[in-house]
Amino acid sequence: MKSKYPSPILGAAFALFAALSNGTVGVLSRSAFNEGIGHTAVAFWRCGIALSLISIVVLWKGGGLARLTAAFAGSWKIAVCSALGIFTLYHFETQAFAYAPIPLVAILVFAGGLGAIALDIVILKERVTTRKVFAMVMVFLGGFFLIAGDGLVTGSMMGVTLALIAGLGYASFIFAWKFFKLRSSLENFWLFLAYGVVMLAVPYLWSGAQIPSANALPSLLLLSVIPSFCGFYCTILALQHIEAYKTQVIESSEPFFSALFAAVFFGEWLTGSGLCASLAIILGALITSMPDRRGVPLQGNKSSAKSYAAFINQRQLRLI
Repeated sequence: MKSKYPSPILGAAFALFAALSNGTVGVLSRSAFNEGIGHTAVAFWRCGIALSLISIVVLWKGGGLARLTAAFAGSWKIAVCSALGIFTLYHFETQAFAYAPIPLVAILVFAGGLGAIALDIVILKERVTTRKVFAMVMVFLGGFFLIAGDGLVTGSMMGVTLALIAGLGYASFIFAWKFFKLRSSLENFWLFLAYGVVMLAVPYLWSGAQIPSANALPSLLLLSVIPSFCGFYCTILALQHIEAYKTQVIESSEPFFSALFAAVFFGEWLTGSGLCASLAIILGALITSMPDRRGVPLQGNKSSAKSYAAFINQRQLRLI
């Protein structure tokens, strides 16, 4: 039976590259904070600059404006995904970096997505195997011990709560994009960012509409290009090749990259128990990213099963 997912290996590669890109959010956001930029301004400008970049790409091709106009009709589904994946993630995650260390926030963001993984299995009817259950248990236990350990030692409960809300929003975005069966086109990605800019403009204007300084622009530009553009686009590309739950769990390897960058640039390390919890989450991601074993198509496609049986009979006759 032919798989409905074109290339599992390519999908896993996209998800892993998205995790690498998203792992830079913490250090780049902290760099912007050090230049006197508030969290609402960082969230708004990183999304706004990314929208400007994708606008150039879309409009560069002939008929770009017409394609955007056509895609806008009935784009409420993209707006829902943007509310989850852009507003909820950007607003709460960026704020969490002000209350907790970068590695802790990064890991909690993905530990908070377990509820959405359950939705993938229950609603999207994605097949449950022993390996999948084991992977999710590893992620759950890692997140639990991280909250119970480093969450109470190195960061405030405010930071933990904000990170978990951001994680639930991001994981729900992955589920919603797959549930709505949205295409990973540049036009849809433009609308995704455009809706996000509009939503993020509300807290940005409410907080005083801070204008970034020249020193903060490099950090904001890198935030826009690496996690906002490359990270999100690789995520929606991954969803075209692998299951939504698998994309979520593979991207839970982001804390590894985030912790590495935080240690190199800011000297922030997790405690011993935090490192063990992080390894449990990453182990769950690695187990999930392994290709599924393909069995004999004895169910669902009778013609394929008959063809396989005929092939075996011919091989046996040749041996005789």
